[in-house]
Amino acid sequence: MRSTFFPFVLIPKTVTLTTEAEHKAAVKEFRALATDEAANYAQLLVLRDAIHAFEEANGHNPGPPTTVAGRLQVEMFKRHLKQKQLAQLLEVGESRLSEVLRGRRPANGDFLRRMYKKLGIPAEEVLELT
Repeated sequence: MRSTFFPFVLIPKTVTLTTEAEHKAAVKEFRALATDEAANYAQLLVLRDAIHAFEEANGHNPGPPTTVAGRLQVEMFKRHLKQKQLAQLLEVGESRLSEVLRGRRPANGDFLRRMYKKLGIPAEEVLELT
């Protein structure tokens, strides 16, 4: 694959993205290069930093989740858990967790308490979720 940002063998130490089009191309290239992380490690680091800097400068950084489902998805990502594993950790049924994640069932007090006790999410944060 010929690189858009690295057409030559020498890899620049930094890349500056200035437009949405450049950002989109960089993300696309990052994903393509990530399929062989070991071979493309240096390029990935440069692109990672450029993408991050562009997103920070242009308000692309999302805030913390404001819903129970969003917070649970963050926990699944952080802990590398599948939905079934999260249900086991919370000691709830898989169907109950699935319904909460899909927004088909609200999280009741017991469920919120489990998020606090089993996942260690601060109580103030749990209570602010919708």
